[in-house]
Amino acid sequence: MQADMHNLFPAVGELNADRSNFRFDFTLAKPERYGECTFNVDFKKRRAMVREEIRGVIARDYLYFNNKYKMKLSKQERKKFNAWNKQYPADKWEIERNKRIAKKQGDLNKYIK
Repeated sequence: MQADMHNLFPAVGELNADRSNFRFDFTLAKPERYGECTFNVDFKKRRAMVREEIRGVIARDYLYFNNKYKMKLSKQERKKFNAWNKQYPADKWEIERNKRIAKKQGDLNKYIK
């Protein structure tokens, strides 16, 4: 699962470390800046807020891993990610990336359309 190319994204190290394995939320306070990234982490609630532009990408990634590797998602998370998937559709690059990964790895993320 860790080496699955569908899960490999460039990330800001500090942001990635702060986000840890916190659940995603979109009701947190105003996001802060991590370099060029807008992001917010509530350490007490163990929640992370992501900017709208990448919510669909995150949703499709989590839905893919839930489907392929049986990664556990709560009903609330599944509902949120399905909504994000519809609300923030894949762009041309995400679709192309999915095709390129399929050529190398042998499988598509079926949530990317």
